[in-house]
Amino acid sequence: MDAYVEYSSEGEQWGDDDDDVEPDSILLGLVQTYEWNGTLERIASHPDECKAVGVQGRTPLHVACDHDAPAEVVAALVQAFPEASLMVGTSSMNPLHITCSSHHASVEVVQVLLQGGVDTQTSMRDIDGDTPLHAACRCGAPMETLRVLLEANPAVVHERDYEGLTPLLRLWVRCFVMLGDDVLDRFQGPSDLTGELGETWQKTELLLRCSHLGSLRGPTSPPSFPLSCQNGTVNSGLPFEDLPPNYTFRPVHAVAAVDCPRPVIKMATILYPKQLVELDEMGMTPLLIASKAPIYKVRDLSDEGFMLEDRVYGDSDTDSDHDMDDADRVDSGQPSVLDILVTADPSAARIEGRFGSCRGRLPLHLAVATGKPWNEGIKSILAAYPEAISRIDPLTGLYPFQQAAASDRPECSVIFELLKKDPSLAILSPSNGPSRHSLAFLDDKVTDVPMTMTYQESQQRVI
Repeated sequence: MDAYVEYSSEGEQWGDDDDDVEPDSILLGLVQTYEWNGTLERIASHPDECKAVGVQGRTPLHVACDHDAPAEVVAALVQAFPEASLMVGTSSMNPLHITCSSHHASVEVVQVLLQGGVDTQTSMRDIDGDTPLHAACRCGAPMETLRVLLEANPAVVHERDYEGLTPLLRLWVRCFVMLGDDVLDRFQGPSDLTGELGETWQKTELLLRCSHLGSLRGPTSPPSFPLSCQNGTVNSGLPFEDLPPNYTFRPVHAVAAVDCPRPVIKMATILYPKQLVELDEMGMTPLLIASKAPIYKVRDLSDEGFMLEDRVYGDSDTDSDHDMDDADRVDSGQPSVLDILVTADPSAARIEGRFGSCRGRLPLHLAVATGKPWNEGIKSILAAYPEAISRIDPLTGLYPFQQAAASDRPECSVIFELLKKDPSLAILSPSNGPSRHSLAFLDDKVTDVPMTMTYQESQQRVI
């Protein structure tokens, strides 16, 4: 029998159906009826019965995990038939999926199952595209279960299910379904972190730590956001440098870097306001990080957008690029990440990067360089620090409006709005401003646009 076996996929759910028990499998019957002592005795005397498969494609190991069997029983089943750890049934769930799909998932059982092949088990997907970590976040498994999964395979924190959701996003789907999608509208501070919300936040910090640092133990070679996002339409080829070994985890810096629900970003700024203007070991504030990071798609995580049960299979998001595209930018109804950070502390718009390619660069320079739209934070940054409009980007030697014009995908609205803020920048002499080449380039692009024109009129004249 192959190690990875997929049986009929008719969407049947795990349950206590007696049809799972084959008439000639006493072991399956013992497991189905929670007879754990008898199960251990039967495994010892008839180990071949561990290979029995019920009508839903479930081996005794699958049924034992579904019935919250003790770790001792699970260990005996795995030892007798290790291949069962990688087998799947009608819902494409392996035993690790099943164990993690419980709000009281046993850490000991998870550890036993992981002995059968960490990378394969933790990366396998069920009928919804969930990894075991997704399942744990979806079903409210204990925090220690999430910790064990992340320690076993940190990379899975970036995996997306068929809805396009990471484990972190799936965690907040559960929270919004359980507590209401307006739960964070009422959030005031640490005193509100009780019950389900408090537990969700603890898990959030755990997932953020792994997402941002690359592991729970500290920085590893992966950058601050997945490589698949670095060449997206929004992030113009400006990946983060690898984090240094002494990098300290800061929640606000982390939410600025990874794909995170925007209400949760606001929540982080309320919990850790001092971090908004704090430079990390890379010489970056959260606003600088967010200015450089991609714009992730805004997804409906409310109970209207998702349900824990009765979900329609097959209605999936298969896009490989999870950055926001032009269609997504049409008024999502939520403030941008940059808007949230600037509103929380406007003074962050004045703070420059300290090291590497970001040295001396303002949030405005980075936001323009990475193709952020006018209403996705550039407007807010300029409102907080108007003088930034005349600050030359030290990397390119260009004013912000020239940066926008020189972009691979220039946005007319950004060029127009930036130049309109200070038209005199277009006629500075080379000795006082950018090079003749930069000004000549600009002359061809936008200097013939009267500042009194509307944006719609200017679009017809700006190349």
